[in-house]
Amino acid sequence: MKKIIAILLSLALLLGCAAGLAEETEKTNFGTLRANGEFTLKGVLPEGYKIIPFELDDDSILSYIRSEDPGKPEITLAIAYDETYSDVERLNDLDDDQLALLEKTFTDTDPYANITYDETEYGTRLLLCRTTSDTYDSLAAFSIYKGYCIEFTMTPGRVTVDQKLTDADIENCNHFLSGLDFVEGAEEAEVKVEGNTFTANITGFDPEAKTIDVTLLVPIVMTEWDAVKINEGDTIKIGDQEIEIATLSYDGDDAIINDEYYLRKNADGLYNPYFYDSPILVAAKEMTVAVPDSLVFTDDIDPESGIALDEVKAGTAADLFAALEAASAEGIGFASENISISFDENGEETSIERFYAPWQ
Repeated sequence: MKKIIAILLSLALLLGCAAGLAEETEKTNFGTLRANGEFTLKGVLPEGYKIIPFELDDDSILSYIRSEDPGKPEITLAIAYDETYSDVERLNDLDDDQLALLEKTFTDTDPYANITYDETEYGTRLLLCRTTSDTYDSLAAFSIYKGYCIEFTMTPGRVTVDQKLTDADIENCNHFLSGLDFVEGAEEAEVKVEGNTFTANITGFDPEAKTIDVTLLVPIVMTEWDAVKINEGDTIKIGDQEIEIATLSYDGDDAIINDEYYLRKNADGLYNPYFYDSPILVAAKEMTVAVPDSLVFTDDIDPESGIALDEVKAGTAADLFAALEAASAEGIGFASENISISFDENGEETSIERFYAPWQ
């Protein structure tokens, strides 16, 4: 158990929890777990915060919730399945002796840890660990559900002068935690399309209904722990690829693997993997969207040869469907990483750009 907790804490303490819960909004899906009975974790996303795309598989989640304001506290969610608790439905089911052992996993590694308990508005118990010292301030919230160890942690914003959490930060974080909801069954994780632009793959189209089927893609995000604590001879998993590290070098903060994969530090202090100059993407959402007549279609691909045009063509929705039909007939197709789709604030498509990619 200590090892699982240590891993969760080491991941969580890299980032943190949240403030700014001024208004209640619809609950956001933080992820679905399937290894030990499907359930979905949901909660009210703090105002002004967004989920940085998380890595999700059947038995673990690591995701980040951050404000664009670097002075506000940060959220990290880490979930990992633990065989020790395979028959535990909730943290509520642990007796006093079991809780004492759990508390020791925090206090044995942190002399400043102060343990208290609270619960969500749905009655799920939370263990709260507040750590305050001259150099560090955090609030971790830990729970168990269906054998999964679930942990949120709050740390001060990256540019907070004194690196301390305020009473308002703690109150807002407690409010956020109280709204956590463990829902039986699987739900598709929410991807906000309104006002955003995505790299995408067009998988189908219906010119009569004026619709297209798309898979929206997002960059993979890695923590500094994942990106930096690697060595030659290790095998690293990036999306669905397992890469054996034969050579490893660094260019500033960026790691270079086998002279072809790059782990590049972004403005949030996290890392995005690249294959040469192309970010490695993962599917985030599949959807069918209406194509309005007002759509702007920008095409950089010759429909006959499939290579880049000398001059980019600006067209309409009708031109998009014509290009799709030509691509289907000629077998050229739309590669997954050379379509850009933009949505307005109402979630309606405003533009699609098709650009040349050498792997097309």
